[in-house]
Amino acid sequence: MSCVQAKKKDKLKYDKKEMSSCSGKMDTIKPKIAKLRADLDLIHKCMNTSRTDPNWSTYCVEPPASFSSTGNQIPSGRMQGVEAPKDRSTAATTADTFSIGDMYLSGYTTKCGPQTITGWTNSLDIYYSTTAVADSTNTYVSTGSGTYTAPVNGYYNICAFLRFKKGGNAVDVTVYAGGSVVAGFGDAVDQDWRSTGTCIIRLLSAGNTVYIRNNSGGGSDCVEETAWRYGRLGVYMVGPTT
Repeated sequence: MSCVQAKKKDKLKYDKKEMSSCSGKMDTIKPKIAKLRADLDLIHKCMNTSRTDPNWSTYCVEPPASFSSTGNQIPSGRMQGVEAPKDRSTAATTADTFSIGDMYLSGYTTKCGPQTITGWTNSLDIYYSTTAVADSTNTYVSTGSGTYTAPVNGYYNICAFLRFKKGGNAVDVTVYAGGSVVAGFGDAVDQDWRSTGTCIIRLLSAGNTVYIRNNSGGGSDCVEETAWRYGRLGVYMVGPTT
């Protein structure tokens, strides 16, 4: 780096005083630039060094106290301290809540005519509160009644799928959440076996239940399960509201 004075008129003249001042400023800046380059080299080494490497603590050093002047910056990645997580990445992180429920129909079975679809097998029944580091012991998936109960207020993704038996007139299925019909699906093709379903996001309050129901009136309008797990009801929290 050097100092250059612009040409004045036709003859190049030097302001010795100004050039001397510029040179002094450059002498002050050069060590800082060298320090920045050294720090950048250290960052590169830190990024490419595993924590199990003996040199990790040498490369991944904490910045000076003046590094954060406003007091609200996110800590540098070179700090040995770990920044507090903003969401739950492991079960041991008490940062937020999540809830998952999943059940499926097993074995061979038919559900013909109007009825709530029951007799499920539990696949997942998991709930962590914002302060919990272990799965709740409460039951939110009721396989006998075919219902999932929301543990807390929040938005939930609800997915329901079923297979319909060949030979029926039509099968119309509705999804209930919080006591109301929130979605429906079905099929009127009676010359073949068919499977279908739907997903929807709904706001639920704690204690609201989710279930699916066959609404077709005919005795040959049947939901059919063949042990291939066509029938499935899954509910998981998208985000809590409280």
